[in-house]
Amino acid sequence: MNDAILLFDYDGTVRLGYEHATHYARLVASNLDAADERAFLAAHAAFCAGKPTTASTFDAYDADNAVRRLAGEYGVDDLIRAEAYAETRKRMAAGEFDIWAPKGFPEFIWSLPRGIEVALATNAPASSLEPALERLGLDGLFDHVIGDAGKPESMDSIIDELLEERPAEALLSIGDIPRNDLAPAADRGCATAYIDHYGRPWPRATVSAASLEELYPFIHRWVTERTA
Repeated sequence: MNDAILLFDYDGTVRLGYEHATHYARLVASNLDAADERAFLAAHAAFCAGKPTTASTFDAYDADNAVRRLAGEYGVDDLIRAEAYAETRKRMAAGEFDIWAPKGFPEFIWSLPRGIEVALATNAPASSLEPALERLGLDGLFDHVIGDAGKPESMDSIIDELLEERPAEALLSIGDIPRNDLAPAADRGCATAYIDHYGRPWPRATVSAASLEELYPFIHRWVTERTA
């Protein structure tokens, strides 16, 4: 049994880019009248530019969540929105949108000491992950890949399965959405690394940074302390 576990989020953590979310927003907004469609897309674009203009997007987690919140604000049926999300993820898996991994991420993982497990857990559809990870150059990097995860509700069971008999201190959860990726782990006594894309501090994080690349030194130290 390995001595340390790294649990990574996917969207906004190891998979970057929001071109797909613009397409998602357009699909959802196309169900509105012309004036509301323009307002919906303008609000989403403002969020993606880091300058949210509406109450529904001000606290959005990421560009996809901003679409979900705007859909609720404008009264788009959730089934229609969900179908637009699924269609967008299929197109992402087919290579239609620009996505990328954090600079040097595969090399960083391979440089870590032996005796670690590397896991990925995401609410993204499981069927979309394999082709996307291959495009990102991340295929084969993770010991466990969990799609359709149902975070945050599922995080306790995911953590239980990864830890087996190990203490909570053996797991470091890394992600950009505290509610989904970090709070359940922190509640268990696990370490957490927060990627704060939008300047929204989360005081409970063990460490915070604006990008995953900035967290590499901390992750390396954390792993080394547990595998020495």
